[in-house]
Amino acid sequence: MPAKWTRIEVGLVLQGGGALGAYEWGAIEALFALMDQLETTTPVTLKVVTGVSIGAINGACIVGAKGASETERRKTGLDQLASLWNDLKLETPFRGRYEMPFGLPSISPGRDMSLLGLPGFYTPRSDVWNVARWTSIYDTAPLKQTLDDHVCFEAIDVSETGFIVAAVDVEWGTLKRFRNEAGREKRPQRPEEDDVVVPFTASHIMASGSLAPQFPWTRIGTQLYWDGGIVDNTPLGDAMEAFSDDDNVYRLLVVMNLYPLTGKEPTNLLGVSDRLHELNYGNSVRQDRAAARRINKLVRTIEGLRKAATDAGLALSPKLEEEIAYANRFKIAKTVEIDLQTPGEGQARVDDEAGLRDFSPHTIDERRCRGRERAKAAIIEALIKDKFLTPQPAEPALAPTES
Repeated sequence: MPAKWTRIEVGLVLQGGGALGAYEWGAIEALFALMDQLETTTPVTLKVVTGVSIGAINGACIVGAKGASETERRKTGLDQLASLWNDLKLETPFRGRYEMPFGLPSISPGRDMSLLGLPGFYTPRSDVWNVARWTSIYDTAPLKQTLDDHVCFEAIDVSETGFIVAAVDVEWGTLKRFRNEAGREKRPQRPEEDDVVVPFTASHIMASGSLAPQFPWTRIGTQLYWDGGIVDNTPLGDAMEAFSDDDNVYRLLVVMNLYPLTGKEPTNLLGVSDRLHELNYGNSVRQDRAAARRINKLVRTIEGLRKAATDAGLALSPKLEEEIAYANRFKIAKTVEIDLQTPGEGQARVDDEAGLRDFSPHTIDERRCRGRERAKAAIIEALIKDKFLTPQPAEPALAPTES
């Protein structure tokens, strides 16, 4: 471990994206394995997890895990995550995919059966006589039982890992953040945003994943909430703020990108719709990253000016000291963005415009494997660069044998 750092804090940002969340499952496995490896030489803490929609569900599984130590909680969290996804797999006798002419949607029975419902997640509405008053297509009541089966909400409330999920207030249009007590620690106050500490229940997770018009809003108290991804699918700033102030802490922020930045040229309206969806739900993280770089530069400048004024014997007003203290709460962290899809022409066929509803076992397992591989490679690269890990020599090629 480099001499400057006394411990490592990890922040994890999980996007929403339906069945694409299986990528996050594999990526979390890779992250936790590397945290276990680092733990042998350096104290490592999962400081904060932020999530939206399926990212909130994945995050609840790992933060809502019991254990006497963080290592035990990581293992329990992975077990809960695996159980959840195994329950979400849609077992059918169908395999294969059929491409249709004239730009029509492809047909994949194993994928498209989810249109008729997903056990443990949602079912089609049965009150067809009332269709004129529908505000959603499906009923998500089964999800509550699934969450109660796989998440210990009491563990979230007392966890030392900050947990923050976001939902949109249907009537007021504001982004509501639900936090556990650890998620509030040393957080800059932002009066313009609706931000509360709550005793977590399945309803808070369901609110973050209530994607309209497919799913109904979730009522909490007197308010109605839709999917937080409508406003912000990548709650990056919340994770940045949760890190400690200690200058000797190495802060590693891992961001899961479920949507590619670059894409192939659309050839029909379905392709246009798919690309718009990718840009709407995936591009904000890149804008957040640019804003974070600017903020980091301003924080360094402010701190440099404060030090120069102090060294010159200049007294700062209480108001200015307060403003400087506020600016310093925005932390500088090593950010590792993991692009879980292959962009452009290399995009997997299962990740097309219908990929969000593909809960077929083969696709879930394939995404999990790819997520694990890509996260492992990206995080190892960052840790090698910052000298926490050493590069492993390539295995020598085998000499040809004589025939």
